[in-house]
Amino acid sequence: MIATVADRWRPKAFAAWALSAGTFWGLACVPIAMVFSTVSAYRLSQTVHVDDIVFGSTRSAIVDTLLVAIGVERTAVLVYVLQRSFDALVVAAAITPIFLWLLGSSAIHAAARFRGVRGRPYLPLLVLFGYAELVYQAPTSLAGIVFAGGPFTGIADAVSVVMLVWFALVVHRAITLHYGVSGDQALAIFLIGGLAFYLLPLILIAVLLVAIVVAAAILQYF
Repeated sequence: MIATVADRWRPKAFAAWALSAGTFWGLACVPIAMVFSTVSAYRLSQTVHVDDIVFGSTRSAIVDTLLVAIGVERTAVLVYVLQRSFDALVVAAAITPIFLWLLGSSAIHAAARFRGVRGRPYLPLLVLFGYAELVYQAPTSLAGIVFAGGPFTGIADAVSVVMLVWFALVVHRAITLHYGVSGDQALAIFLIGGLAFYLLPLILIAVLLVAIVVAAAILQYF
């Protein structure tokens, strides 16, 4: 029994099952995942405080790096932005399942079309992302709820990394199965989709932060 269950949760087996599973339950997994993420985000807002991240002995190593790299004044601008936007970040954490489900699946499908793979429906991939999102979000959020703000925060981080790797492997296997492509082609689609979904938004965020610092300099904030 244990071996059977373990085999079902292997990325390839899970991807094969989810691609042919029921559409209704696949889509219903997304709001269920949002329940987990919302509770986890609320727990985060109650246990993590911005002042603990940027000041005193509990200051993040990232803040120390920024102090050395760009100076106190410019770091102060970024810290101010973090302080003012922390609530928005908590809300973003709560609705993460929607981003991972809708944007992730659409990015992979667009990447497949970009690589010349056409004629495959989008809906099975959307359903797969729904099932995979719940499996990823449930243990990640539960670990965050239990361990957030305590001495075992590293356990929550480890669970998050493990489940994210599992999610990525499921997506890669799904690309191979759904689009009928080889390993190299599937990897290319996966990487292009990942660039569109993760790297470009991060670049835009970095550019926005630089623009804020530049604007503060022009306005002689420091």
